[in-house]
Amino acid sequence: MVIKVREFVLYTLLPMRCFFVFILLAATACTAWAQTAVKRIKTPESTVQEVKQLDDFFDRFNAARLPNGQKAPDSLKTARIRLAYLEQLVNSEDTKWQKGPEREKLIRFLQLVCDERNSLFLNKFDEQIFCITSCNVDYFGTQSLADLLFRRKVSNDRHQWVLQGASDPFMEQLEQKIEARGIIPNAHETNFLSLSNDLHAGIPLRSYTDSTFRFDALSAFIFAVDSRLIKFNECERVTVFLTGIKGWVMKLEDFTREKGNTGWLISDLMEVKEEPLSQWLFQHR
Repeated sequence: MVIKVREFVLYTLLPMRCFFVFILLAATACTAWAQTAVKRIKTPESTVQEVKQLDDFFDRFNAARLPNGQKAPDSLKTARIRLAYLEQLVNSEDTKWQKGPEREKLIRFLQLVCDERNSLFLNKFDEQIFCITSCNVDYFGTQSLADLLFRRKVSNDRHQWVLQGASDPFMEQLEQKIEARGIIPNAHETNFLSLSNDLHAGIPLRSYTDSTFRFDALSAFIFAVDSRLIKFNECERVTVFLTGIKGWVMKLEDFTREKGNTGWLISDLMEVKEEPLSQWLFQHR
C-alpha cells in the first residue's frame, strides 16, 4: 500500500516538476536574450550608424527600430537604455555637447523625453515640421543665395513639403536694386502723365513708395522667379526643424562622413516658450 502511494505521488509530482523546470529554463533563456539584446544595443558599432533618411531619425528617436532596420526590443524603451541610444542622434563631432551649458541642456532634454512616467515620442505626420533650404540664384547677373522655408503638409497619412516663406536677406538684396523716386507735386494736373511715362520706360512702380512700404518676401520671390527677374539654379544646404516636443525645437542637419555618427543628426537644441514663427526659423537656420 505504501509503495502504491509513493508511486502515485511520484507520477503526480514528476510532470509538475518537469513543468516548473521548463518554465525556469524558458525564463532564463528570455532573460539571457534580453540582456544580450541590451548589450548589443549599447555597443558603439550598433548604435553609432548612419541615419540615412529623415524617417530613420523618427524611428530611431521613437525607439521603434534598430539602425539595421529591425524592430527594436521593448528593452530599448527603458529610460536608461533609450537615453543612451538617443544621445547617438546628436552630432558628436561638435564639442559643445561634451560639457558646459549645452551639455546640461542636452541631458535635460533627454531626461524629459525618456521619463518612464511620461515618455515622449515624435510623430512623422506632424504638420509642424519645417525645412529651410539655401538656393543659388542669379539676380540681374549677380549670384546670390535665397533661403526658402517649407512646412510639411499631411493629408490621408501622406505628407509633402509646401512652400511657406522666403528669407529676409533676400528681400534686402531685392530692395537694394530699387532706386527710390518721387512724383512731381503737380502731377495730378496732368493725370499723372509723368508716372505713365516712367512706367513705360521700365521704372518699377514700387520705386514710388516710401520707406514704410513692405511686402512679404515669399510673394516677392515668387514674382521675381516667375517674371524671370531671378534665375533659380539649385538648392544645396538643407536644415530641418522638429517642433513635436513641446517647449523644444530640434535642429537637424545632414552630416556627410565616411562612417559612424553621420547622416541626419541633431545639430542644435533650442528651448522655446511658444510655437516658432517663420522669422525665428530663418534666424536659427
